Amino acid sequence: MKKIILLAAFGVAGLVSANGTTSKKIERVILKKEIKAKKPLRLCGVSVVYYDSAGNIKDVKFLTSDQPTLETCQNWQRNQVAAIQQAGYSISQL
Repeated sequence: MKKIILLAAFGVAGLVSANGTTSKKIERVILKKEIKAKKPLRLCGVSVVYYDSAGNIKDVKFLTSDQPTLETCQNWQRNQVAAIQQAGYSISQL
C-alpha cells in the first residue's frame, strides 16, 4: 500500500515537472484527495516463543501485518493465536 502511494507520488512529480502551472495545481489537489481518502496503516504484530519439553527456548517468530485500526489489529492477533492453538501448541499469554 505504501509502495503504491510512493509510486503515485513519483509519477505525479514527473508529470508535474513536465506540465504547466495549471496542471500542477490540479494534480496536487488530486494527489491530496487520494492520500486523505486512504486510511493510514499501522504495524500490528505477535511475538511467538516456542519452548521444548525441558523449558528451553526452541524458536522465536515475529508475525506482523499492516492494519488500519486497533480493533482490526486485535482481531488479527486473536486469529493468529487461534491458528497457533489449532496447530497443537498450548498458549501462555503474558
